[in-house]
Amino acid sequence: MKKKYGEVFLLPSLFSITNIFFGFLSLIFCFHARFSLAAVWIIAAAVMDGLDGIIARATRAQSEFGTQLDSLADAFSFGAAPAILLYFWGLQIAGTPGILFSFLFLCGGVLRLARYNVLQQTQVDRGYYVGLTVPSASMFLSALVFFHPNPLETTLGAAVLSLIVGAVSLCMVSRIKYRNFLRFNFRKRIDLKTALALGIVISGLIFYPRILLLVFFGINVISGPATAAINAWKKRKASSEHTEVIS
Repeated sequence: MKKKYGEVFLLPSLFSITNIFFGFLSLIFCFHARFSLAAVWIIAAAVMDGLDGIIARATRAQSEFGTQLDSLADAFSFGAAPAILLYFWGLQIAGTPGILFSFLFLCGGVLRLARYNVLQQTQVDRGYYVGLTVPSASMFLSALVFFHPNPLETTLGAAVLSLIVGAVSLCMVSRIKYRNFLRFNFRKRIDLKTALALGIVISGLIFYPRILLLVFFGINVISGPATAAINAWKKRKASSEHTEVIS
């Protein structure tokens, strides 16, 4: 047990620390009202978080210490940092409700991380996540800030943002399944259509990063409820057809 909990692997831990550093930079820029850069640093922290897991699995450098460090880094960079960014960028004008919705996101993120830490010990199928991941939620909201870096100045805008934050927070703590896009094989062969799609994505990131990031992360957030609704509709349709055949 002492060996298991005492193992510290260099590369995964380095990426987790970099994740925390980027979250810290986001807070610094947020306090200086440079919201666009604050949002970019959160997205950069999410990239570090994704690379952390990929490298840990690829090098077989997974440990209990790394799991706990990664969870703490996520709580800071994707829970606290986005919550503060959302408050100063768009919810501050709402007063006390703005504080409550900022905390709602932070609370939802921490609860989501706690549930993930418990489920990963028993979950066999790693092809999906239960609930929207905290990095995915923070990347979507950061992409929203990056798309419109000027702070919101109307209560209507703050009200719309509050609804979005509430919906994203519910997605995090829900039982909706989201596909795990990080479980891929770098050695896997791809066809020409996939290569073309990758080229389009890379070009979009270079020339239209604000639009592409918002669309991509927005689709990711919506994909879970949309897939669940489609599966429920197919199940209901199949059940009704089966009832008609019997009758």
